[in-house]
Amino acid sequence: MEESIESGTSGASTPPSRPRIPYGRVAYPAIGYKMGSRQMVTTVMSPVTYVGTVGERESWDPLQGTGTNRKEDKNHRQAIAKYVEETEDYVLNSVLVYYSPDDAEFVADDAEAPISTGTLYVRPGAKAKVGDGGHRTSAFGDVIQAHSHGDEVLRRLQENGQPVNVVLDDDQARRAQDFTDLQQNAKPLNASIAQSMDRRQAINKMLLEEVLKGGRAPVFEGGKRIEFLTDSPGKLSPKLTGFKTLRYATGTLLVGTGPRSARAWDEAVAVEIATAGHDEALQRMVDFWSGFGALPSVATAVSVPSGMVKLRETTWLTSANVLYALAAAVRDVTDGTGVTIAQAMKRAAAIDFTRAGSTFHGTLVEPAKYDEDGNLETKEKALTGRDAWEGAAGKLAAKIRQS
Repeated sequence: MEESIESGTSGASTPPSRPRIPYGRVAYPAIGYKMGSRQMVTTVMSPVTYVGTVGERESWDPLQGTGTNRKEDKNHRQAIAKYVEETEDYVLNSVLVYYSPDDAEFVADDAEAPISTGTLYVRPGAKAKVGDGGHRTSAFGDVIQAHSHGDEVLRRLQENGQPVNVVLDDDQARRAQDFTDLQQNAKPLNASIAQSMDRRQAINKMLLEEVLKGGRAPVFEGGKRIEFLTDSPGKLSPKLTGFKTLRYATGTLLVGTGPRSARAWDEAVAVEIATAGHDEALQRMVDFWSGFGALPSVATAVSVPSGMVKLRETTWLTSANVLYALAAAVRDVTDGTGVTIAQAMKRAAAIDFTRAGSTFHGTLVEPAKYDEDGNLETKEKALTGRDAWEGAAGKLAAKIRQS
């Protein structure tokens, strides 16, 4: 039978008794509160300590009713580990774990307060079950194991804190429901917001600080013509394109269409900027977007009220797929040749980008079909996807070379 200790003193004025805590429990300073009927506790541990407190990752098994995690994404796990390992000032959200009430107990400093500081007492050897944060947990473990010999990375993790939200509940069905609720209630950032916030990537920083804010490409009016809050401007928006599209078209200009995944694309663009040098890469960006702004339809649109609305209605030049195709075509025409980006963009002015034209028929546009009597059978249809815009890029490159 476990020995017990009880706080309190003898004498006439005995303070209120505190719950009896089994001897040897591991104590963590914490804040306790309720969400509904369940006791919740928030504490902080170093990542090294935290990894030692959790059990093996449990994938969801609906037949057995066990586990609360989705199938592990190894690339996601590796990306988090790389981020933690290489970024001194990293930021990660809290993880959510569960303890059985038999394994952990919270003792509040003020038993009457709905929210109170206190102590979380955990049975030695008890392993928490991760409800949300499995990839973060595994990534921490990978970094710790890789640096177990002891170095600056391990020291940093020993001194850093990881917030942990603890639920004292051993009901597996409720744990699974919690996981579902968390995923449904979470709203990830759209790409334009997330990418414009990420200044660690050289392409993002160059576009934001020098091409847009620096005014190097007048067509964007210091960034006023770029949509950051959504990935695509609305039909009546005065903005030309979203930051996501601006970024991907610019990167495609630099590296072409070789990289087939987002991660490979990010790496290829970073390497190209580093290899070519900041000034050279920036000049390519500026030449392309300045040339784009000089295209007759675009130049007219930015010079008159509601011009962008008309540009969107009458041409394909605000289409993300067309911007990708044009960037890929210019890359194809200029890479390893004597043709400059500025020259290629001047030649592109002769291309018919109007919706009434046939430039993109068979690639980005499936033209309308008529029967023998001239009756419409199927309406014109815009096509999307990588195959479509890469096909369009081939056509644009051929036209630029012919000009």
